[in-house]
Amino acid sequence: MDRPLTPSDFWAKLKYKDNDRSTGEVVDWHPLLAHSADVAAVTEALLRRTILHDRLASLIGWGDLSDVHVARLAALAALHDAGKVTQGFQNRAFGEKPESDHVTPMVNVYNASEPLSYLAPLGVADLQNWADDLDVLGHLLLATFGHHGAPVKPGTHDPMLWEASDIRDPKAGLARLDTHVREWFPSAYDGVSSPFPATPVFQHAFNGLLTLADWIGSDETLFPFADTTKTPMKRARSHAAEAVSELFLDPSGPRAALHEGSGFDQILEEPDWDPYPIQRAVRDVPLHENGGLAVLESDTGSGKTEAALARYVRLFRGGLVDGLYFAVPTRTAATQLHDRVTAAVRRLFPEEQRPPVVQAVPGYIKADDMTATRLPNSFAVRWDEDIQHRGWAAESSKRYLAGPIAVGTVDQVLLSTLQASHAHMRATALLRHFLVVDEVHASDAYMTRLMDRVLDQHLAAGGHALLMSATLGASARVRLTTDDGNMPDQDTAEAEDYPLVTHVDADRTDPESTHAVSSDASKTVAPKLCGDADAPEDVARRALSHAQDGARVLIIRNLVDDCIQTQKELESLAEDKDFLFGVNDTPAPHHSRFAPDDRQQLDDAVENIFGPDTPNRGIVAVATQTVEQSLDLDADLMITDLCPMDVLLQRIGRLHRHSRDRPDGYDTAQCVVLTPEERDLAPHISDDGQAFGPHGLGTVYGDLRALDATWSVLENDNLAPWQIPEDNRTLVERATHPDALRAVVTDGDDAWHRHEQWVLGSKQADRQATGHVTIDRTRPFGAEPFPDDLGTAKTRLGQEDYRVELPEPAPGPFGTPIGELSVSEWQLDDPPESEEASDVSQEDGGFSFWFSGHSFQYNRLGLSSQSK
Repeated sequence: MDRPLTPSDFWAKLKYKDNDRSTGEVVDWHPLLAHSADVAAVTEALLRRTILHDRLASLIGWGDLSDVHVARLAALAALHDAGKVTQGFQNRAFGEKPESDHVTPMVNVYNASEPLSYLAPLGVADLQNWADDLDVLGHLLLATFGHHGAPVKPGTHDPMLWEASDIRDPKAGLARLDTHVREWFPSAYDGVSSPFPATPVFQHAFNGLLTLADWIGSDETLFPFADTTKTPMKRARSHAAEAVSELFLDPSGPRAALHEGSGFDQILEEPDWDPYPIQRAVRDVPLHENGGLAVLESDTGSGKTEAALARYVRLFRGGLVDGLYFAVPTRTAATQLHDRVTAAVRRLFPEEQRPPVVQAVPGYIKADDMTATRLPNSFAVRWDEDIQHRGWAAESSKRYLAGPIAVGTVDQVLLSTLQASHAHMRATALLRHFLVVDEVHASDAYMTRLMDRVLDQHLAAGGHALLMSATLGASARVRLTTDDGNMPDQDTAEAEDYPLVTHVDADRTDPESTHAVSSDASKTVAPKLCGDADAPEDVARRALSHAQDGARVLIIRNLVDDCIQTQKELESLAEDKDFLFGVNDTPAPHHSRFAPDDRQQLDDAVENIFGPDTPNRGIVAVATQTVEQSLDLDADLMITDLCPMDVLLQRIGRLHRHSRDRPDGYDTAQCVVLTPEERDLAPHISDDGQAFGPHGLGTVYGDLRALDATWSVLENDNLAPWQIPEDNRTLVERATHPDALRAVVTDGDDAWHRHEQWVLGSKQADRQATGHVTIDRTRPFGAEPFPDDLGTAKTRLGQEDYRVELPEPAPGPFGTPIGELSVSEWQLDDPPESEEASDVSQEDGGFSFWFSGHSFQYNRLGLSSQSK
């Protein structure tokens, strides 16, 4: 403001000297009326200039939101910070008591002896005809006031916060706000339109919209502090118009600039590219006006990513989506895919109208090919180049889904349905997007149920989604594409075409499928069983002998400990260290227990050696599941632990992935599957039915039925050798279909029956667990408060990872200083009280440190605990 703040002013935002509140010196302030106008104007702009207008209407079951409805929602948004008129909040500028926040006092008036006496100055009597009844209006107001990332349940009302003083009258402040809102949105009060019905999912979505608008309207780079209290709405609408354009939330510019012929040529940077039939089929799936879901089943390397991008272009051009979120299972996959999508977007859109591509991976701040750094002791970031506001959505994980195009982990999508901070904002922002989920699997009941909830809301709002997998079984396809479809028997499932794209509209009542060839690529895989899972020295010797023949050998162990032990045996046998994979001439395995910077070096190194354009050489890399997807690797021979068939086919995707000259004797891809010596998994089943076998059999992969069925398929000489992808359908159904799993039990003893009950019970428990941590959008907003600890809701069940920060960077095993890493929950006795490590000591090839009462060592083999 152009004058100092006085106690009689109603402020909304303050700026302190040196950005330090402890100084107590206010150097600038933003009036409550100005901020209220800012957020209302952004809400109005989002409803008028983005597809959220249609999505919110669909959630109610309406064909449209009228201008009156838009005005009413914007007017409600203007009331979002009404609680800032209270004495407790305004006192914060002057160091007076009592102090309070602004959300809970406003919500707590619901528990006052006469609530309407507090709400009356806001004109609540005139708002009653905006909703079906007073109860619906009450929940809409709760959605308005509870805009800080979680619903707030009314608590104890404190009338003292509302008492007038000699310098300030909170109720007069509300009346003044009401007067201005009526001036800003006259049609909201004078217009005639249908009342908002008792539709809880709409209330939840409106809260997400308002929260997003508040984030934008609170950004000082987009909405500078006002110079005057005059004409706040004129100023706000001007800034809002610029904001939705600069943040690429308004898709009209990029949509108009998208060339009419944009398609596979631009996506692939190959002139006259002739897409594979399955890619065309995905692109050409009918555009269901009420929203639609497509499920693509196609082999690894068949261009699923490009097919998804081509479909996005078609949906975007047709005005059916405003953006894209590409969800993948791992951080590594997300960082690599981000680069590919960024390159494709650069070719699809002219520079001046090119939407930014956000990398939605916590720990990184990246948009397009530019990376920012967070400023010390601040929420602000510094970009290396002036990219204006292109990186806005990348600056906070809570804003990732607000980007026009984002590539990240599936966790960011699942957070939109959990009782987690800012889940509502994530969910509403996601409604704008074409949601693409890669590597969909049905084995994780917990994550599957979370994704079901996301899809239910997305489709109910008229959204569009594409789910992709190389190894999806019939049971998963039927569940995803039908409301209550009949499961085909195993023979029928095996007879289904492959590759296949199945599509259905938002009602999911009449799915249709199209078969198309994925590519002209086909490979023969010779699987071989080997009972050496317990003999890492023999595994290493076998791998080394193939490397000496010139083969590129990839060993995948299910457990990190097995991976490290195999690596040690390999090193002891290899007289020529050139046969050993490593980084900067330092031998190393590839697994998850490495610091982020070293993990990136390992990813780069394995692709540089096993990548498609690298020269042939004999070499062995020992890894875990970290290489079974996302990385573009091409091995001549693979040695892998036994795993479920869908996972095995993912791993086989790293065999003969590209056309290239092979060493003599390796024209056929070879896959050696390691098993225990004894052909009986039943001894690993405990009395309660849970399994605890070696090499991840029963721990990493808890369903021994799927492992036994896979083992049986591998024993079937009538199927070998495998022709991939032609045999994918048969292989998957024979090892994952419910009939196949049931046969394992009926052919086995009592231990298998106990195990089946444990597996089914565990899956049911996991599904039920989602009910305790997800948002119930069938209940009105505010009826279900979030837990006090918003960090308890997980996107994946399992062990936590805890961040460890070193006092100062220590030399890492590959030459990069290490400033932070992670330890797993199982490596500690209790959750750590601090993120800081102590007693860091440099050692040959790495360092050791203490953390949470335990000693750790970090070197070229990764992180290990010395005390457990």
